[in-house]
Amino acid sequence: MTTSTVMKNIAAPYLDDLELSASTDIGFLNELQSKHIARYSFNSLAVVLGQDISLDIHDILNKIVNKQRGGYCFEHNKLVLNVLKELGFDVRLLMAKVIYNRDVDVARTHRITLLNLEGDDYIVDAGFGHFGARYPVKLELGLEQDQGDAVYRIIQNANKDYCYQLFKDGEFFTLYTFNLSQYTEAECIPAHFYSHKSPEAAFVNNLVVCRKFFNDIVSLRNGELFRINSKENKTVTTEIITPKQLHQILVDDFALDLDSAVADFLFSKFIAKEAA
Repeated sequence: MTTSTVMKNIAAPYLDDLELSASTDIGFLNELQSKHIARYSFNSLAVVLGQDISLDIHDILNKIVNKQRGGYCFEHNKLVLNVLKELGFDVRLLMAKVIYNRDVDVARTHRITLLNLEGDDYIVDAGFGHFGARYPVKLELGLEQDQGDAVYRIIQNANKDYCYQLFKDGEFFTLYTFNLSQYTEAECIPAHFYSHKSPEAAFVNNLVVCRKFFNDIVSLRNGELFRINSKENKTVTTEIITPKQLHQILVDDFALDLDSAVADFLFSKFIAKEAA
């Protein structure tokens, strides 16, 4: 089987599932990212359930598209990069440091995609959950980009690192930093291992599930469910008090086909323990 044949086996089912027709313009890219984050949940389920998470592209396609199980950045953004590469886009892998507006030096544990379209660079990121952008963000320093529900920009700090920022609570908030160095898939392996195996990793210690629709975000973090209407700037918070309620949320709000026994386990580990 040739490389091109393998690649074609990735894009076709992905585009079909998102009901997308391939094109080579920014409108297509906007639609791809926005549809991806609405349909496929960003979540830590496989991590907190102690499952092995394969980075083989066919395994990722099967998990996210065929089984509708979602995943985290190393899965979502690898899938998107491979689809875009097959479609002829100029894309490459970048690695970022998630800092959440702190002055800290941390490891590069977030993968993103750099895309060049007609001479302009964009950051494509379909794997950042709640605060992630709905559309690709143009890499033009200082350009404030209003995406309807949120405003993003990219600047450079004193170290010449790029800062990917969200306008939040009246000011720009740096979600992560990155540079334009060359990275390989091999460099994702230790970051991926840390993110889903280290006792100190955020995903290991928190139940996180998120889907982003056009004006609405549904986000679960441990024992709380947040329904956020970005247009009205309104958030409704629901406390999860029973395993049955958690199971219903995972099935109805996040379209996850999970057995009730899984919800029982997650409730006891992340919610009942917190309340105790």
